Amino acid sequence: MKIPHAILSALLLSALLPAGRSAPLGAVPKEDKGEKHKRAANAFFAGEIPRLKVELPPEDLERLKKDERNYADAMVTETTPAGPLIYQKVSVKLKGSAGSFQHLDGKPGLTLSFDKQKGADRFHGMKKIHLNNGAQDGTYLMELIAGDMARMAGVPASRCSHAFVEINGRDLGLYVVKEAFTKDFLEPFYKNVEGDLWDGGFCQEVNENSERDQGDPQDKAPLKELIAACQEGDAGKRWERLGKVLDVEKFITYCAMEDILCHWDGYNFNRNNYRFYRDPDSGKFAFFLHGMDQTFGDANFPVMRDWPSMVGKAVMGGPQGPAMYKARIASLHENVLLKEDWPARVSAEGKRVQNAIAAKDGRWAKEYQNVINDARNRVASRISTVGKQLGILPKPAVFDLTGAVKLNKGWTFEPSGGGFGSEVKLEGRDCLHLTTPEGGSPSWRAVVHLDAGKYRLDAQARTRGVVPAEDEKGKGAGLRISGGAKRLNTIEGDTAWKQLSYEFETPGGDIPLVAELRAQKGEVWFALDSLRIVRAK
Repeated sequence: MKIPHAILSALLLSALLPAGRSAPLGAVPKEDKGEKHKRAANAFFAGEIPRLKVELPPEDLERLKKDERNYADAMVTETTPAGPLIYQKVSVKLKGSAGSFQHLDGKPGLTLSFDKQKGADRFHGMKKIHLNNGAQDGTYLMELIAGDMARMAGVPASRCSHAFVEINGRDLGLYVVKEAFTKDFLEPFYKNVEGDLWDGGFCQEVNENSERDQGDPQDKAPLKELIAACQEGDAGKRWERLGKVLDVEKFITYCAMEDILCHWDGYNFNRNNYRFYRDPDSGKFAFFLHGMDQTFGDANFPVMRDWPSMVGKAVMGGPQGPAMYKARIASLHENVLLKEDWPARVSAEGKRVQNAIAAKDGRWAKEYQNVINDARNRVASRISTVGKQLGILPKPAVFDLTGAVKLNKGWTFEPSGGGFGSEVKLEGRDCLHLTTPEGGSPSWRAVVHLDAGKYRLDAQARTRGVVPAEDEKGKGAGLRISGGAKRLNTIEGDTAWKQLSYEFETPGGDIPLVAELRAQKGEVWFALDSLRIVRAK
């Protein structure tokens, strides 16, 4: 929500004054504009999902239809709980390329500029935003999660949020709101934001008509130095020359993140969706991730593979390139992929979108739960596969002094023939929820690495309206391990919280755990604080 400047200034002043004192009338501290814009942008990406109404006068609408890639004038109205915010002087054009581009009569991707016209107001502190139509990502979550991972790794990437969009009264539905590549974007990553910013274009190399978004378009000398360094025939000399014009460590991190994210449509594998910036202070180039709506598409995407790009080949063909890459991707696995509960992050962002959808379309909101689960599973599977490809052995579960290990993280949903899964609160407890209105066997699954021995899987669960469907694996709601004996524990009908247990023996290894519902209809809640593995005596 955009806070009026007068209120924001008063709040800031009250925080600076000693307790019990009032501000003299008119004594408002002058706020740094840059900090104000930064704070406003931060609040937007963490705030509520708005509705944006884009209105073009008839003549500008026709102009945009005839020339989709050039700006036309528009007005944007943002609906907020505090009332509408109106941006009068906005410039809009269509965006996207093969796969995502749609014409104005479809669901077009849009670029909105809030600084091309004199006297225009910024949008939550930003001069420009992109509205991505989700044509290549029905989850509307992949670019957001991939960007968060990239920034945690130190690779510049745009922040994302969401909005519902209308154009001249036509409801176009949900969009991804993406931060544009401006000087404001550069500030968190560089002390000097006055350098050259290049757009590599559509499926082309850095030496194939790259366009300069910032800087002198006639000064191509630094870019020519980068190209010449990449084309140096002697590996030793090439490495030395690259070190003078390319931030090699940052580039290797960038490439490792492309691999981790399965970003096949990025620079290294398709020469697409990338920007590169020359830092004036160091004189070196670095690459930015972009266009990540198709990430996490292949859990088995290799993390060790040839890079066909010109810069990638030059670096990996250097004497230190491969060793630096291997060390870096192992470090990213440990310090980025495993430091954050990314599946839970997907669920949280998905729930934020789902809640906004529910206010508009209850049926779509219910269907979107399976979309969230799919996105969560894709991210979880990729993280697991990266570790396996790196040859990192899973660590055995760590048991506490009571001989138990808690299982409140790492669960993924599997629809298995029908039903829905979600993470909810019930009676103040965080729960894994399953429901099947027309039959199915949905489940929540997790993997734990155990030494050889006997164990027991425990949980507390409660049900409502469960009509069991019996098969070879069990009936109603219950616990088991995948591939294990038929479970005897079962809950059906309407039950209060009940303790469930499943005993098993293993020679050691990765054990897939299952909390499931096998029913003609009904629902079950498994309390996360009660899920645990216990050593059997």
